[in-house]
Amino acid sequence: MRILLVVAFCLSTSALIAQDQKIQIEYYELANGLKVYLNEDKNASNVYGAVWVNAGGKNDPADATGIAHYLEHMLFKGTDQLGTQNYSSEKPHLDSIKILYDQLAVAEDQESKLKIQNLINEQTLKASQYAIPNEFDRLVKSIGGTSVNAGTNFDYTYYYNFFPANQMSKWLDIYAHRFQNPVFRLFQSELEAVYEEKNRAQDDLQRRVFEKFDEFMYGDHPYSTQTVLGSVEHLKNPSLTKMYQYFQDYYVANNMALVLCGNFKSSEIKPLIEQSFGALKSGKVPEFPEYERSSFKGREVEKVRITPIKAGFMGYKLVPVTHPDRPALELIGSMMNNSSQTGFIDKWNLNNEVLYAGANQSFLEEDGSTFIFYVPKIFGGSLKKFEEKVKNSFQDIADGNFSDEYFESIKYGIYKNFELSLEQLSARGRYLGLSFIYDTSYEDFLDFPENINQLTKEDVQKAAQKYYGDNYFTLQSRTGFPKKTKLEKPSFKPISARTEEQSVYAKSFNKLPENPISSNFINVEKDFSILDGYIYNSQNDLNDVFTLKLIIAGGFNKDSQYGLLADALNNSGTSNLSAEEIKSKFSKLGANYSFTVDYNSFDISLTGLNEKFDETIELLSLLLNEFNPTEKTTKLLYNKRKTENKLDMNNPATGGRILYVYGLYGEKSSYKSRIPEKELKRLDPQMLKEELSTLLENGFSSIHHVGNKNDAELSGLLSANSIFKKNNVDQYEFLEAQDIAETTFYVLNDKKAVQSYVYYIVNGEHLNYADDFKKEAFNSYYTNSLSGLLFQEVREFRSLAYSVGGNYIDPIYDPNKRGRLVLFTGSQADKTTDAVEVVMNLIQDMPEYEERLASIKEGLILESSSSKSDFRNISRTAETFLKTGYKEDPNKTNYRKYPELKFEDIVSFYEKNIKDKPVIVTIYGDASRFDLNKLKSLGKVVELEMDDIFVE
Repeated sequence: MRILLVVAFCLSTSALIAQDQKIQIEYYELANGLKVYLNEDKNASNVYGAVWVNAGGKNDPADATGIAHYLEHMLFKGTDQLGTQNYSSEKPHLDSIKILYDQLAVAEDQESKLKIQNLINEQTLKASQYAIPNEFDRLVKSIGGTSVNAGTNFDYTYYYNFFPANQMSKWLDIYAHRFQNPVFRLFQSELEAVYEEKNRAQDDLQRRVFEKFDEFMYGDHPYSTQTVLGSVEHLKNPSLTKMYQYFQDYYVANNMALVLCGNFKSSEIKPLIEQSFGALKSGKVPEFPEYERSSFKGREVEKVRITPIKAGFMGYKLVPVTHPDRPALELIGSMMNNSSQTGFIDKWNLNNEVLYAGANQSFLEEDGSTFIFYVPKIFGGSLKKFEEKVKNSFQDIADGNFSDEYFESIKYGIYKNFELSLEQLSARGRYLGLSFIYDTSYEDFLDFPENINQLTKEDVQKAAQKYYGDNYFTLQSRTGFPKKTKLEKPSFKPISARTEEQSVYAKSFNKLPENPISSNFINVEKDFSILDGYIYNSQNDLNDVFTLKLIIAGGFNKDSQYGLLADALNNSGTSNLSAEEIKSKFSKLGANYSFTVDYNSFDISLTGLNEKFDETIELLSLLLNEFNPTEKTTKLLYNKRKTENKLDMNNPATGGRILYVYGLYGEKSSYKSRIPEKELKRLDPQMLKEELSTLLENGFSSIHHVGNKNDAELSGLLSANSIFKKNNVDQYEFLEAQDIAETTFYVLNDKKAVQSYVYYIVNGEHLNYADDFKKEAFNSYYTNSLSGLLFQEVREFRSLAYSVGGNYIDPIYDPNKRGRLVLFTGSQADKTTDAVEVVMNLIQDMPEYEERLASIKEGLILESSSSKSDFRNISRTAETFLKTGYKEDPNKTNYRKYPELKFEDIVSFYEKNIKDKPVIVTIYGDASRFDLNKLKSLGKVVELEMDDIFVE
């Protein structure tokens, strides 16, 4: 049965404004049981497509954890027709590999395991002679597909990307095909990539804490006893047999859903959906075991040492995602901690009662929990004290110790954030996918703000009394560094086969019909107005939420203390209003603000409701005019810095980023040029006030409004207030990477790091407007996507890194400055030198596969024609390219040039901007596990300490 429903958001109470917005959703089911969700949006420039599978990490066998996630990786490898030159010749080797992995799983001694692994490698090399690596990604890219990815959760797995609407037939065909007779080729090399992902998780403090916390939250349920990535032991002994069985059990049509959101006509694509996804087989899905939901009896405590600073974590049992009490619990969560910083926990941060605290809630298919964390002050801070503060806050909610005005402001915030999320195709797609996973109507997800709005104060009090009482779990972590499992690099031979052949499927795919291209570019004459030379006005016809971005040209590069000023503005009040009071006033208007800074601009972001625009602007003006930092402000900044320093110096990923910024800018690094922690403690608050006064005196370089104000109203309102005046002097600037005379490796040793975080920087040439299409083609060929050279050579063929990426970046605003190539690899420490050597070879001698030009060209044409910015960001995007000197949307210019693209254009861009230039390489990791002498043969090695790149 096919049902057409129109969901309208009509929030009828006076607290929320009635909407005309309608989001069309059509839901139906194919004969094979596959669920289909279609969301037409004629204003979208492309389509978001996703396939959801109702199975995830919780469905892993207890003796083979991590299979759901690993299977997600393997479903990019192709089928018996896709990703292979000759499946009949490839199959015997793949069958042998499957048998050998089963033998590996039961082998007891290390010598036997090593022998079997070598046999697996021999068969892998033979099978790889027939494989066409990353052909799936290459084909999706050829139809203009972007953001190709997948994700595995405890409850589900999903596969998704964006693509042009005229390629619907091809997208449906290849996404349906990937789930029919998949072949798990290149298994051994992908296993190494999964190891790498596991290593990254061990370095990730947040993930480490969550996994430890979850161990105690859900009793004997897989939510507690397993992890989505799987155990190291299970990853070392994977079973292809069990993986195939998992696929056969769960990847059946009646356990899957197709979600499409974007610019298409449902009536036209339904026959295509039937033809493609109607071919998927249905089957009997294994029943998931029933687990008795666990509970806590009184206060249960666990003491550990897993954080670089003393920290406390509390957990309360909540409910599954579809439970009727969930809306009330969501509202309570926002009352504790929200984006407007008006929650009970937020106030502790603003009042400097704690170094840092926060909370979030998890609602899973079969259970739910609250996660609360707090970092007390270094000296005299008590975990028990803050545990009591958390309990008292929940008791205040249960007792109704909050005003009706505050209660309504929390609803405002939830409504506004939800409305903003619905503007994104991917967010809509996620809501629809989750409604399938949790077996509920999508109206329940889309009506979430209405469900929140209907809640009374008494409803929330009852929920607080019921779920936030004396039964809870607390995890107390003293300073400590848990032991990490450091996997050894295998002695496998890498895949050496390279092919530009096409599979049987690819040849038929290329012949599938396409609709005519419907190009969509930014029109600088129609899509927005420019008022008084600096105010950009865009209309929002979708909802009643406005955004305002005010930008001052001048960031860290102009004044290294702007970061402190932004933090102070985010956490201070005025002469007559405390920080808590000013945020409360914004929240009551349904608004929130933030101050941020980067290397070339100081930004103020404001979000609120159209009806309250004038009042919100007046309040922002008050904050800027009467900004009043005090000693309390400087203490807060000091404590914030002290906490960040502790965490940053014990987080390898952050350490890698800090070293990269040093490699990029040297002494101009924002981490290097800032006020030291000791001086920050003695900082005169008056300096911050003077800093803001000087900043505002310069005026604003641009102001971007998206809402319902017409040009005259907006210009009149802003020009009437002198604080929003135009800046006629300062300009945005692009900060170039530092100059080096020879290839230089900056190495920082961290013996606790499992991964090495490596960045590569090459200074290119000055901007050439006519070469923009060459740059995009180079990026497509070299770095973008799974089929780019970088991914294939480093990860696919050699398994030297899990995370691989990069781009050539043109200078913005300053066409006379140089662009740069920036690449990244995240490698297991003992693979670092090998990975670096491969990347350096790619930089110095780019392989040339001219056969790829046709698909790259076609993909670029389609991608450029369907990548127009959404209405929230359109004026900001346009300002960037206009102030860089482009006369029109570069996508439009490139679209006209791509049909004439030659492979020589890619080569000439590479030779002009990258080849034979010195490279800056920053390596953060355990230096004892890689070969420094090898690095010295590639360039100058400079060994650094954290003090060299980081001012505490």
